[in-house]
Amino acid sequence: MTEKEQFPRWQALALISALSLIWGYNWVMMKVAVHDAPPFAFASLRFLGGAIVLLATFKLMGRDLKLRQMLRRWPTVLMVGFFQTACCFGFITWAISTGTAGRAAVLNYTMSVWVLLFSVAFLKEKVPAAQWVAAAVAVVGIGCIVFAGGKTGDLFNVGLGLAAGLTWGIGVIITKRAMKHGSPGEPPLDTMALTAWQMLVGAIFLTVVALLVPEPPINWTPAFIAAILYNIGPATPLAYVIWFTLISRLSAGLASLGIMLTPLLGIVLSGLQLGERPGLVEGVGMGLILLAIAGLGWASGRQARKLRAN
Repeated sequence: MTEKEQFPRWQALALISALSLIWGYNWVMMKVAVHDAPPFAFASLRFLGGAIVLLATFKLMGRDLKLRQMLRRWPTVLMVGFFQTACCFGFITWAISTGTAGRAAVLNYTMSVWVLLFSVAFLKEKVPAAQWVAAAVAVVGIGCIVFAGGKTGDLFNVGLGLAAGLTWGIGVIITKRAMKHGSPGEPPLDTMALTAWQMLVGAIFLTVVALLVPEPPINWTPAFIAAILYNIGPATPLAYVIWFTLISRLSAGLASLGIMLTPLLGIVLSGLQLGERPGLVEGVGMGLILLAIAGLGWASGRQARKLRAN
């Protein structure tokens, strides 16, 4: 057992499986929700409720919400909330409302490719050759999906999914840069507190958009209410508590399995419950992107282990 792995492997795998299932099934629940609600109204309710519940959960856990630190670092909180929550989930919820949940899940997780490119361009990080190979595989996969989208008249929906991954990647880079370049004497940025507060900021942005963009009213069906409760319950506070437990007590490579499995489960579960079936070319593209995500996660974990060893 390594220094960070402080509980048995079976418990770690159980938590990873739970996290993957919670977030993977949420792609189905989001598709259910947008059947009865316009995308921005749903995203606004989801993150407003989720942020409040997450903040309350952290408080009940005895966590310091670091309000003063977040106020001092307000530009970071504002930008991360705008890109990582408002833009990313605004785009992806719109994509789900006009396309399939499985494809949206896969395109959203191209975030890892954007983070790779932005890390090299803006953070001047060195990237192993294996990660470049994985990124190239992802580009081929995206090309397959774009080709399939062009044949079905669905390019706009594909663009929304890619825009979600892009803006999520921007949010990650802003966070990484803020953690590297804090003010002298400033304590390290508390990522758990940042997650909760940026989610609230993003929810406010989404609420403004939902009020300004003409959308039909919400149809408060039992299915929509269940989807909202799932999003502000298991998919937010429970999932994030599991996630922060994993990253605090496991190696980065093992903890990241929870994220890598999520889009795969999104495809499988949306196929089982919603009957979504990608075409051959689109299916190949989605498979290549999933392979690239796994490759990027494996290469990142390997690089982190080498740095710790040195």
